[in-house]
Amino acid sequence: MVALGAACLITTATTMAGSVSTACPRLSQAGLLPVRPGGGVLRGDIDDDGRPDRVSIRYAPKAAASCGFLLVVEMQSRVLAVRIPEWYKPPQDLPIRKWWLPEPYLAAIVQLQAHRDQIVVARSEGAANKNVSLYGLVAGRPEQLRFRPSMYEDELSLFGTVGTGVTNVRCVRGGPLIVLNEWPTSATGKRRSAARSTYRLTGGILVRATSRTITGSERRVTAQGRAWGFDALPLTGCTVARGRRL
Repeated sequence: MVALGAACLITTATTMAGSVSTACPRLSQAGLLPVRPGGGVLRGDIDDDGRPDRVSIRYAPKAAASCGFLLVVEMQSRVLAVRIPEWYKPPQDLPIRKWWLPEPYLAAIVQLQAHRDQIVVARSEGAANKNVSLYGLVAGRPEQLRFRPSMYEDELSLFGTVGTGVTNVRCVRGGPLIVLNEWPTSATGKRRSAARSTYRLTGGILVRATSRTITGSERRVTAQGRAWGFDALPLTGCTVARGRRL
């Protein structure tokens, strides 16, 4: 029966593949779209059923970047998707066939709740920073996770420069997410501040639970940052699978 069901699914996919819309594809057809080159494919238990789900970024090559990139989660009994809207210098909405940026791509699968995993998607980069979004299952559907207090576009901006400020993120398996910041408080950079904030995931929202800031000499603040794990690879502590490096 399993083999027959798989054969039926393959036949259906083959039959429908030619009919998939190329302009703003339907979410119901997301599983039939091609996997985006460089977007990555990872596995994690997104729906908390004890079995790994296949996560990928798919795309409609002729669609606009604002609607043609989709995050797809293939589960045991269903396929779910959510759009990853991208743009370059709004209001310009490039067609994906002209999109040259590496983002969006899968950076990691992490576990910020007991027995349930979340998805980290790289969204954009600047001269010294990389912006990421987090996605998870909310009320049975994949959604971008929000931050409270709010962050710009609900994205984490990682890395940076010593002169203006640096950010890293760590975590604990099952939560919390730990955001680390360090920045200068004097023109010479001899005095600095460092902050450690923890976020708990509840109902699709990453709520800040605790926050601590210290200010002092560069040596003292740097030492405290290292004690907090500032120099570790991003998302150390709760990563289930790593994709393309940030």
